[in-house]
Amino acid sequence: MRYAEQLGFIDHPDGVRKIHTVAKPLVGGLGIITGVIIAMLAFVPIEHYIGLVIAIFMIGSIGALDDRKDMSFKIRFAVQSGAAISIMYFGGTTLNSFGNLVGLGVIQTGLLAVPITMFCVLGVINAVNMIDGLDGLAGGTSLVAFSAFGLLAWLNGQPELMLIAIAFVGALAAFLRFNWFPSKLFMGDAGSMTLGFVLAFFAIAVTQKSGSVVSPVAALLVLALPITDTITVMIKRVLKGKSPFHPDKTHLHHILKAMGVNHHKVVIVMIAATVVSSTIAVIGTLLQLPDYAFFSIYLACFTTYFVASYRIKGIYRKLIWLRQQRVFNVELGEILR
Repeated sequence: MRYAEQLGFIDHPDGVRKIHTVAKPLVGGLGIITGVIIAMLAFVPIEHYIGLVIAIFMIGSIGALDDRKDMSFKIRFAVQSGAAISIMYFGGTTLNSFGNLVGLGVIQTGLLAVPITMFCVLGVINAVNMIDGLDGLAGGTSLVAFSAFGLLAWLNGQPELMLIAIAFVGALAAFLRFNWFPSKLFMGDAGSMTLGFVLAFFAIAVTQKSGSVVSPVAALLVLALPITDTITVMIKRVLKGKSPFHPDKTHLHHILKAMGVNHHKVVIVMIAATVVSSTIAVIGTLLQLPDYAFFSIYLACFTTYFVASYRIKGIYRKLIWLRQQRVFNVELGEILR
C-alpha cells in the first residue's frame, strides 16, 4: 500500500460506474497471489502443480498490467487462454464430462474437450471479475467458494488440492481485513482474474478425477452466483442490441444498491447466497445426489433469478411498502435499511 502510487497501482474514481469516491491502492491481488504461492511452496509438492503455478503467474501478470494501464480485451483473452492451456498441458486438467445432466446418460465433451474447457475457464474468470464491484464482495464469495472446494477435495481424496484451497481461504481472510467496507485497498484485476481462474481450475480438477464422488454440477452450484449473474446480464445486453461485454450497472449488486439496500447488506446477502448454494453442493455430495438432481436445483435457481431480474421494479415497490410498515411496534424500515 505504501508504494502503490509510485508503482501505478491506484484505482481512481470515475463518477460513472465506479462506486468509490476516493482513490485506493490496487495491491490486494498481488498480496493474495504472493501468500498462496509461498504456502504452496511450503506445503504442496509444487512439481505436481507446475501448470497451475505458471498459469497463476500469467493471469496475475496480465491483471497487474491491466490495473496499471487498461489492456486490450484481446490481449487479456489471449493470456487467459494460454493459462487454460497450461493447466491442460501440464496437469491434464480438462473438462471431459458434464455428468448425467438430464438422466439420459453421461454427456462427454469428446473431441471438443479442449475448446470447451477454455470457454468455461474464461467464463468463470470474467464472471468473478464482473462481480468485483463492492468492498468485500468478490473476496467474500471467493472465500466461501474455496472453503467449499476444499471440503469437496477432502471428500474426493485430494488432500493436496484441499491444502491449496486452505491457502486461498487464509489469503482471502487476510485480504478482507483491509477490503471489508469501508475498504483500504482493492484486489484489482490481478486478484479477481486470478481468483476466477483458480476457482475454474478447482471446478474441473475436483469433478473430472477418475472415480470422483463430486458431480460436475456440484461445482456449478458452488459458483452459481457469479455465473448466473454474468449469464443473465449478458443475455439482457444482447437482447438490447448491445455487446455482451458492454459495461453497465445491471449486475445484482448494482440493482440492490439502486433499490436502497446499503453497501454492507448487499455484500452480506450475496455472500449468504453463495453459502447456501455451496452448502447444497457439499451436502448433496455427502448424500450422493445424482447429477440431474443437482442440475434441477441449479436450473430452478437460475430461472428464479432471471425472471426476478425483469420484475425488479415490482420488487422495488414492495420493498418501499415494507419499509413503511410497523410490525410489533418495530419500524421495518430500520431493519431493511
